[in-house]
Amino acid sequence: MFTSELIRDILTLGVVALAVTQAVKKWVKLEGLPALITSLVVSILLALWKTLSAEYYDWLKFFVLFIGVFLESNGTYHFGSYGFGKMVAQKTAK
Repeated sequence: MFTSELIRDILTLGVVALAVTQAVKKWVKLEGLPALITSLVVSILLALWKTLSAEYYDWLKFFVLFIGVFLESNGTYHFGSYGFGKMVAQKTAK
């Protein structure tokens, strides 16, 4: 399932999604949840574009591509570092 082509597509579309999302966020001045929803919509559209441009539609690949692009464009490390930072803050506060 995870071929080198799929990973390449996730990384490539993740960079595009990040750039488009940042441009829209700056232009419309979005923060927080609306910015995350914007990133979600951009990721869906890019994954859909990539899936529909193929000769046959592989909807499982679309789902994996969408999740991968969304996490990549939002920086999966942010989710982990946020949780880790919260735990460190709680331990140092005691």
